[in-house]
Amino acid sequence: MKLTHLNRRTTLLGAIASLAAPFPVFAQKRYGPGVSDTEIKIGSTMPFSGPVSILGTIGKSTLAYFKKLNSEGGINGRQIKLIQYDDAFNPGKALEFTRRLVEQDEVSFVCETVGASSSNAVHRYLNGKKVPHLLIMSGSNKWTDAAAAPLTIPGMPSYFAEGRLYARWILENMPSAKIAVLMENDDFGRDYLAGIKAGLGDKAKSMIVAENTYEATDASVDSQIVSLKASNADVFIAVANGKFAVQSMKKAHDIGWKPQIILPIGSASVAAIMRPAGPEAGRGALSAIYNKPTTDPRFEKDPGVVQLREFIAKWLPDANPTDALVGAGYTAGHVLAHIVRSCGDDLTRENIMRQANSLDKFTTPLLMPGIELSTSKDDHEIFSHLWVQRFDGNAWIPFGKAVAI
Repeated sequence: MKLTHLNRRTTLLGAIASLAAPFPVFAQKRYGPGVSDTEIKIGSTMPFSGPVSILGTIGKSTLAYFKKLNSEGGINGRQIKLIQYDDAFNPGKALEFTRRLVEQDEVSFVCETVGASSSNAVHRYLNGKKVPHLLIMSGSNKWTDAAAAPLTIPGMPSYFAEGRLYARWILENMPSAKIAVLMENDDFGRDYLAGIKAGLGDKAKSMIVAENTYEATDASVDSQIVSLKASNADVFIAVANGKFAVQSMKKAHDIGWKPQIILPIGSASVAAIMRPAGPEAGRGALSAIYNKPTTDPRFEKDPGVVQLREFIAKWLPDANPTDALVGAGYTAGHVLAHIVRSCGDDLTRENIMRQANSLDKFTTPLLMPGIELSTSKDDHEIFSHLWVQRFDGNAWIPFGKAVAI
């Protein structure tokens, strides 16, 4: 009897102790490829060379941001190893290097693929491999469709939403305008044009008087600009990036065409686009914005802008502090770090994607007032608002307030 009593007592005490002890199943670390107790590897391809090499600044800025975080202890005690390859804005190279990142480097996820063509080239492969494809620098409409691209999340507003924003501005401020559009002959151009037409509604047919396209491999768009000028349009929407955005404004100015110019959000860099085109060529141009511009005197002492300047001085000293592309990579770094940090010790690809799908009005020190980032498993349109800004010949100046897109 004593033995039986002892066994019962031992069993009861053991049960109580087990209830009081931590639950190991919840404390257990769960890792996917590219993750250890000390490191998490992520990968990216960037156009460090090629026709839009200036966009590689985004990747350089994000890499510098992670170096800064690593110097401070990393994220949840892990160092971030960002592996980048130069795809030269070539879709074939983007796919080749993305496969290397996944199959040889064994990265946890891929981020910041630049451009519609390169993103198209890799997204099916990554979704098929169940590899998260995060904050890509392409605004093609398909990336906001979680059903079509469940593991892909854009890091910029959709081209369609941005085009619609510009159309609304035109209707409110230049309702009798004649509009000419230059666009790259891919999803980048087509989605912008679709958004512009959607924003103009029934007036699209009468207001858009000329459309012209170019290929990313073209040497120049000079002939297209001459053709568009002949339409006598008083609004010119240049859905172009890199050297083509510069050529568009410069040629228009050189031949005496002075329409209201509108540029995509990714083509508003003062250092990379506006200054090479010339201050007079871009004066009065409009674009959208989500980061605070370092060139606007109103933000001279803003904590987010001050932090960015300090970051550039220490971690990216060769960069131009007025370059909006630096800010784009810096903000992307903040968002990616937040996603990784939110994973805790569950760094499986499934949980990384779950956290990427759970942004809830997330903001960073550099985002403009009223700009918040949200995602869900059903909606990957990360931006809901943007500001409009005007170039004064030297700097971009935001005006008005955050506008729903």
